[in-house]
Amino acid sequence: MMVNNKVKIVVLNSCQTVEYAAAELSKYLGIMANDEEIGSIVNDKNEKDGISLGLFKDFGISDDFLKDPELDDAIDIKVENSKGYIAGSNARSVLIGVYRFLECLGCRWLRPGKDGETIPNRDVSNLAVTLQEKASYRHRGMCIEGSVSLENMLDSVE
Repeated sequence: MMVNNKVKIVVLNSCQTVEYAAAELSKYLGIMANDEEIGSIVNDKNEKDGISLGLFKDFGISDDFLKDPELDDAIDIKVENSKGYIAGSNARSVLIGVYRFLECLGCRWLRPGKDGETIPNRDVSNLAVTLQEKASYRHRGMCIEGSVSLENMLDSVE
């Protein structure tokens, strides 16, 4: 929801990873809107407007389909008119959900570093994404062929 030209980002599960996810969402919404102050982060579980970030349990979403919610990544995104939620089976999944949400809005990270980002300019007052996904595997991997340097690795981690 736009309030004073801001999109509220509501943190329901206050841990370092979810707070980082909120900061990333705020940052990229700011780049899209060409206004770095557009994303207003709120740590108020009673706040109902905006885009809420949290675990499945924060939204009453069942994780019964997962063997182990701490190890198995799944996301559920439902945002309409810049209001709704991005939920994950664990904190890491919330961050994955934020990046999937941004990808659905046209953001791309083609290679490490700022020059590898493609962020579209757009109105962020009426964003809409509905998506449910479960990771096919528990493990994640990254191939680092070619020019391997400390700078490249740090850009990849970022």
